[in-house]
Amino acid sequence: MAVSRVARHCSQGWGSPAPPPSTLSRAVPSTIIIAVGDELLGGFTLDTNSHWLTQQVREAGYPTQRIEVVPDEDAAIVDAIHRAIAIASADRVFVSGGVGPTTDDRTLQALERMHAAGWIETTEMSEANARMAGVPEGAVVLRNRRGMASGLAYPLDEAEERWLFVLPGVPREVQAIVTEEILPRWFTGHAAQVIRELQYGFAIEAEFFEPMRILEREFPDVSVGSYPQTETRRLIIRMRGVDAERVDAAVARLLGLRPLPLEQR
Repeated sequence: MAVSRVARHCSQGWGSPAPPPSTLSRAVPSTIIIAVGDELLGGFTLDTNSHWLTQQVREAGYPTQRIEVVPDEDAAIVDAIHRAIAIASADRVFVSGGVGPTTDDRTLQALERMHAAGWIETTEMSEANARMAGVPEGAVVLRNRRGMASGLAYPLDEAEERWLFVLPGVPREVQAIVTEEILPRWFTGHAAQVIRELQYGFAIEAEFFEPMRILEREFPDVSVGSYPQTETRRLIIRMRGVDAERVDAAVARLLGLRPLPLEQR
């Protein structure tokens, strides 16, 4: 397969130059999601696609490290892609939205500006539908069984270890393409992070500052977060990491520092 020129030419394409590659560790693969749409930024539509995608990629072992929402503008879309593919630890990049048939759908046009090889037209059709049917050289077409706009996949390196996926914005179409086309092929071989939770009833979050700082120091490989639940009056302490033994050890350490109330044991 010909390697996509999106990454190769991104610093020479339309928009600002790409920043230098990230020095973050590639030990744990991760995902970046770019949601495109004025309706998202205007508060008219809830970004359910990003929420659903984060769940899917986390369970596949490619947790999301960033979500960015951009308007339907060529420059904004290109700049967001530049930022995403410049991060070396981002093995998978999704761009969702802006691939429809109307003039405010700008994602494919933005990619065309980045793509030195140009667009390959398919069969004769109306101008509106033709906007959704262009295929750049080197792209893999992803079948959309729920709509007209196909998804696209681009390899971002010669080894085809990093991929950029372009999806429509309609949630049922996103879910169909990701479930049927993307996950089985490009999200295998990695295990999901281990997640453990402790729930403290009627707990004061500020009282967990010092215990969490101890965990941060003793378990740098385990992510620890506190999440107050105002409706249930519970405080959730969530720990996650790739090593189950380390995560369980962090849980035990926290229980030693802040035991659960007797009625919760």
